[in-house]
Amino acid sequence: MQLITGNSTHYMIAPDNIFGLLAAFLCLSAAAALMETTSLGRRISGVGIVLLGALLAAQFEIIPRSAPFYSVIWTYLVPFAIALFLLKADLIKVFMEGGRVVVAFVIGAVGAAAGAVIGAFFFDLGPHEPAVAAIFSATYIGGSLNFVAVAEAVRLDDPSELAAALAIDNILGVSFIIFMNFVAGWKLLQRHFSWRVKSIWGEESAEEDTENQGFSFAGLLTALALAAAVVSASTSLAAYLGYEQYVLLFITVIMTAVATIGRRMISRLRGEEMVAMIFMYLFFAIIGAGADVNGILNAAPGLFLEVLLIFSVHLVFIFIAGVLLKLNYAELVVASLACIAGPPIAAAIAILMKWRNLVVPGILTGILGYVIGNFVGIGIFKFLGGALF
Repeated sequence: MQLITGNSTHYMIAPDNIFGLLAAFLCLSAAAALMETTSLGRRISGVGIVLLGALLAAQFEIIPRSAPFYSVIWTYLVPFAIALFLLKADLIKVFMEGGRVVVAFVIGAVGAAAGAVIGAFFFDLGPHEPAVAAIFSATYIGGSLNFVAVAEAVRLDDPSELAAALAIDNILGVSFIIFMNFVAGWKLLQRHFSWRVKSIWGEESAEEDTENQGFSFAGLLTALALAAAVVSASTSLAAYLGYEQYVLLFITVIMTAVATIGRRMISRLRGEEMVAMIFMYLFFAIIGAGADVNGILNAAPGLFLEVLLIFSVHLVFIFIAGVLLKLNYAELVVASLACIAGPPIAAAIAILMKWRNLVVPGILTGILGYVIGNFVGIGIFKFLGGALF
């Protein structure tokens, strides 16, 4: 999914008003957390409320669609939040359960690619049809990096067509996240896809739900220090090796190693999940704020239908896989979000739902999408008759 920027400067809270935006996002997050305690709020969930609230606030120009503060959240707080939540990752259980998410992801990716190809045959995608199908398939198997990379590879440089594709990718991507957030809480789905559902939580989740027994200020600071050290080391190592775009993979590997080696000491730490969840609420607020509703209204109908078909075929494939392979609802949700929205979103949903054993699989499968997304996109481009040179 691609975050895009707006040009309007007439916002109630200016883009350079950092504390104003922080106050707005924290107020929205606090309201969402309070509403989540009601029967209606539980159906929508705090994440859904934050997404919708930020989207509406941006559309009514209360907050900007882009701001330097948003980049700070995306660049610094999201990796920090993921590192915090992985402090107690049980590596053995992660590998035992991760394979199931990878299987669901691969089948979902096949569905996304199939939807892109079918849509190209049935819908008018404009004069650069193979290229448009290629970039949509790449971004919904990988992410925004794949969108840009495949657009460059297939030489799709028409500004109006790229803008329309970006607008649709943006708003429908946010809509998909909101939809899957609702899906995660559906009782009907939980009943029909409940196989091995207890495996998604870590051993200590029940204890942690009783409000972080044994919490201490020193313990929380230790957790923050460990997470910060791991993020710092991972960022430096990724930059040194020239793989900055895969920093989440470095964080995952290093933090799970630390968590496994020091599991006895780390198991006594409390409170880090609450900090991680605050960061994730801020993250979903910028996702909602960046949605471009006006852009999609001006885009070609064929592009809109193409993306909807990709999502639909993807979901059909992934839920059929759930039935045939007996995958539970949480594994399907994480795999689907890793495919369509990327590893940060998949990890964020797993964190907020407290699906401890699915955070690492969500990140790993999402990064797998980064790796294969370009190949799938270019393959579809050539299959539909496009010429690379």
